[in-house]
Amino acid sequence: MNFEYLNQMVKYIEENLTENIEYKKLSQIVGVSEYNLQRIFMFLTNMSLAEYIRKRRLSKAFEELRTTNIKIIDLAVKYKYDSAISFTRAFKNVFGITPSECKESNIEYKQYPIIKFNNNNDICEELNYEIKKIDEIKLYCVETSAITHEDLLYNIRKLYVDIEENGLYQKFNQDGMYGVSVCNKNGYLYYVGSKEKYDNTKEFIIPAGKYVIFSANSREQIDIIKTKKIIYTQWLQSTNYDIDDEFNFELYTKDNCYLYMLIKDKQN
Repeated sequence: MNFEYLNQMVKYIEENLTENIEYKKLSQIVGVSEYNLQRIFMFLTNMSLAEYIRKRRLSKAFEELRTTNIKIIDLAVKYKYDSAISFTRAFKNVFGITPSECKESNIEYKQYPIIKFNNNNDICEELNYEIKKIDEIKLYCVETSAITHEDLLYNIRKLYVDIEENGLYQKFNQDGMYGVSVCNKNGYLYYVGSKEKYDNTKEFIIPAGKYVIFSANSREQIDIIKTKKIIYTQWLQSTNYDIDDEFNFELYTKDNCYLYMLIKDKQN
């Protein structure tokens, strides 16, 4: 992973905290898709890109509350909040005090510092994979969606809680459970299901094509996340394959998780 591009992106964010920051622009700086940028950032920092931007804005707001006479409503508008109420709620969630309390107290400064990416931390690890053509796969799934990647992660967690409670999780697992991620211009979608049809599921087709397949060698989330981190921070930047990075899926077997990424035809 070329961390210099990530540092350029962080610099751009810092210079535009009072402006609307478009992920499209950030992805252009780094040279990856919006979807991959958000996943790479999450794997490297353990926080979403949206959370980082929010915390940096609130850190700057904290400084201004302590050093200027700016009104709270003006500060809210400056750092892209719809109202003083939403700004106050976000500020308290991060710092544990309200903007008014911050302004009036002598407590120590609090800040979420600017991230600095360092190539020395980019440890290469061996990653085994295979390239395979697969036929179309018909699944029967339940789904969730979101406008932002951050909201999608929350909705996916909720979806899994729901299917565990209604018994679908156990049914999907006995057949081989699939998790499918789709990103398009309208937002993000996630499907979980199996080849067997159950009540309250809907049909979803995984397209035929050539896929690169990685094995996590485990179903444990810590191992799956480790494998994804290597894929998104190292493998994608070191391969000549043209990957459809807005569509991928996972297959969960009894004791393993396989990660599939669709290989696109090279453009002439």
